[in-house]
Amino acid sequence: MKSKFNIRKRLIKIGFLVNQIYKEAIVIRIISDFLFIIMQYYIWKAIYKTNTINSFTFTEMISYIIISKIIVNILPGNVSSDIGYKIKTGDILFSLLTPYSFTEIQLFENIGKSLFKLLVINIPLYLAYFLIIGINIQIIYLLEFILLISLTYIFYFFFELLFGVIYFYTNSQWGIQNLKYAVLLIFSGKIIPIKFYPSILYKISNFLPFKYFINVPILTLLGKNNNFIDSIIILSINILIIFMIFNITYKMAIKRLTIQGG
Repeated sequence: MKSKFNIRKRLIKIGFLVNQIYKEAIVIRIISDFLFIIMQYYIWKAIYKTNTINSFTFTEMISYIIISKIIVNILPGNVSSDIGYKIKTGDILFSLLTPYSFTEIQLFENIGKSLFKLLVINIPLYLAYFLIIGINIQIIYLLEFILLISLTYIFYFFFELLFGVIYFYTNSQWGIQNLKYAVLLIFSGKIIPIKFYPSILYKISNFLPFKYFINVPILTLLGKNNNFIDSIIILSINILIIFMIFNITYKMAIKRLTIQGG
């Protein structure tokens, strides 16, 4: 038990330290995030000057955009592309041959990467939030948000793993990644709340589980989620479903790899 804990701790540490290798990229990422928020601030300021939007105040909209960026940064968004790269280079065999679970290696390394982004990359976003919005988050909503985003992280992780497993069956990594990004961009509420979507697109987005990646957690933090318990239950069910789908497809992929002599 202690040995497993130490392995997990080391994997988290590795994930955290990996992000520090490319210092120039970190600086560029921080600057680009800050510029993105400034750009969005003035775009929405101009929109609110000439339009009345009843469901969201200007402050709530800027809060939504900043929190969305924070969430996107900490979610394990590169799991599938990392798996795809390992499959392409053949390094996936080393990951599969280790005595430790492939899934757990991916999970704890990505927790380390997410912690680095949470504590370093997101600093300008925290500053932007407190400078523009101030400290107006209620503790109860913050606690609900933390619980929901923890479940979201698990759901997103298995979503990424599932896309990673697809690479065992196809060489079209570019196409798969573009499909994934398009789905998330449209249906997760990454850019704007899905409430602003046209009727048909809103109904589709509201039906699909992708809204739990960004839209629902943000609404929870802003005190606009009146169905928090339902969100927890539905998200938990979605985690079980995607976990089972991943397990089935993963076992099939490993069997296929073995049969082919991999």
